[in-house]
Amino acid sequence: MSKRVTRIDVIRHGEPEGGEVFRGRTNHLLTSLGRDQFKQRITRHDAKWSRVISSPMDRCHESADTLAQARDITCAVEERWIEIDYGDWEDKLIADVMSEEHECMQQLWQDPMNFCAPQGESVPSLQARVIEGWNALLEDHQGEHLLVVTHGGVMRVLAQHLLSLAPEAMNRLSIPFAGLMRFRIDHGDSGEHWVSLERLDGDALSAMQSE
Repeated sequence: MSKRVTRIDVIRHGEPEGGEVFRGRTNHLLTSLGRDQFKQRITRHDAKWSRVISSPMDRCHESADTLAQARDITCAVEERWIEIDYGDWEDKLIADVMSEEHECMQQLWQDPMNFCAPQGESVPSLQARVIEGWNALLEDHQGEHLLVVTHGGVMRVLAQHLLSLAPEAMNRLSIPFAGLMRFRIDHGDSGEHWVSLERLDGDALSAMQSE
């Protein structure tokens, strides 16, 4: 019998500046479209969030802080929710890297748990810190409804772990800008818990709306 339910909504930031590049620790700002994408998705899934947790990158924190101020709730910046570090690939066009580093890119798609960009962070390291951040939320905020504003790579490794997917399946999850996942966590009387994906919204958003 479930004793308490926690819900954690995890949303990707909106479109950032900089184009189609490897953007891990590159701190691009949001475009106007990106701000609008986030607003639209939040409007679709409006909830009584108790607090917002954000990656420290500006493309996440800007929207998270704006939402928190509008709702008069806490916005906490948490380093464990930052995107993977792409090392030497940072801010390089994806098309160029795919052309120049074909074998390494194949490993990223086919064997992600053994992938690490040159001078970057490995996927297992990314997943370990994200799971650590997830467990901290469950320990500190049981029974709440939280919103985490983060990145596509973070969401993929989290979903792979929580849903027991094959490692290569994480790259088959389509998570567009401002895509949202809602996880339900049912807590048992003996400390155990069960996680289910309650909602996955990567549907197309309308054209940019006026302010």
